[in-house]
Amino acid sequence: MKRLKFKKEACIGCQLCAQVCSAMKEGIFCPDKARIGIETYYDKGELRYADNYCILCGICAKNCPVEAITLTDHIEVDEDKCIGCGVCAEKCPKHVVKIREDKAKICDTCGGDPTCVKTCPQNALTFE
Repeated sequence: MKRLKFKKEACIGCQLCAQVCSAMKEGIFCPDKARIGIETYYDKGELRYADNYCILCGICAKNCPVEAITLTDHIEVDEDKCIGCGVCAEKCPKHVVKIREDKAKICDTCGGDPTCVKTCPQNALTFE
């Protein structure tokens, strides 16, 4: 199964991945609404990275009480089944499941063709 990979040494912190993700999935250029979060920040003078994206571990799907989340070669949320209870978000080890408008929002790697990977100018994101 292919997964998103992040090469921090290549990242310049431009946030294009989050911009394009939010535009594609939420219809607005707003990194806070993105389903991926790659951030750079300084800590005691050193450049650090916070990489928050779905690692396809399946814990959210295993814990969904209404079986609204499935994992095949990507995560899929059936919004008709999802009750917005937040159990998936609580159990996610990477804290990347968000509850918005009473529905779970998770990176689905754009159905296996992630736009964030195609957009990254430094090739810091790959899908392999």
